[in-house]
Amino acid sequence: MPIRFAILTAGNIAGQMAETVSHMPEICRWAVAARDLDRAQAFAEKYGFAHARGSYQEVYDDPEVDLVYIGSPHSHHYQQAKDAILAGKHVLCEKPLAPNAALAKELFRLAKEKGVLLAEATWTRYMPFVPALRQVLEEGAIGKPLSMICDFGFPVSGRARLARPELAGGALLDLGIYPLTMAALVFGEAVNTTGLCAKTEEGVDAQDCICQTFAGGETALLHANMLCALDNHAVIYGEKGQIRLPLFWHCEEFTVLPREGESRAYSFPHRISGYEYEVESAVRAIQAGQLECPEMPAAETIRMLEMMDALRASWGIRYPFE
Repeated sequence: MPIRFAILTAGNIAGQMAETVSHMPEICRWAVAARDLDRAQAFAEKYGFAHARGSYQEVYDDPEVDLVYIGSPHSHHYQQAKDAILAGKHVLCEKPLAPNAALAKELFRLAKEKGVLLAEATWTRYMPFVPALRQVLEEGAIGKPLSMICDFGFPVSGRARLARPELAGGALLDLGIYPLTMAALVFGEAVNTTGLCAKTEEGVDAQDCICQTFAGGETALLHANMLCALDNHAVIYGEKGQIRLPLFWHCEEFTVLPREGESRAYSFPHRISGYEYEVESAVRAIQAGQLECPEMPAAETIRMLEMMDALRASWGIRYPFE
């Protein structure tokens, strides 16, 4: 039986997810909720959802809803995920799951108590290039991987959710999480993470430079920027060559460039949009009675938030609600 899928909010990311699930037969497009019923109805008609709701509570109260996708700004994730969990719904929530690790830990505790799936939708982790990249590295295509450079930036500082401290604004949670994710996928858990940032007048980080070291002596130099566009590529350097990943956060191809021999290109075109992989993972987990997605377990979500908490503390950035 198809999973009855509900979306909270009718914004841009929610629209991309709705378009994606419209091509997935294992998903029943059951409901969309927004604070404006007219907007929810227009969204439901556009993407073929059976029901439009003028409040989120109506989704929580609907006994037919199986899985709730939260696509709101990240300042709203904690409360919306909590309300959905307490109503007994499985939850797939956009990144970051919560603005800090303490709130994320509470959500995972509640999900376990209620026996429902809770997964952070950091889409990069679910994509098919990830196991392929790991295999290439394990096979020694560039020898021992030693260093990475990864940049992620767009001129998006005018958006309220990025500009305002009360909305957990700044580059780190919205953009920096992607380079941190990429470094973790390649090198694992960092033993040391330090960084510098340039702040806005409102006191949130606008430009971040992050350095990491890992247990095997590897290093990563990561940049996140909400003032200007960066290359948005990742490069992994090894003893015998390098691997280049254009548009790394939704990577559909990468190239292995050995020092000796010919380069090799690997291609992973998305079947739909790239959002399908996290939905498929959530569906598999729900059907198997699991409370986590293996691509993004609770421990990894918490570890990533703890790193970002520590970076913000070192920069003197604390959100008003903390």
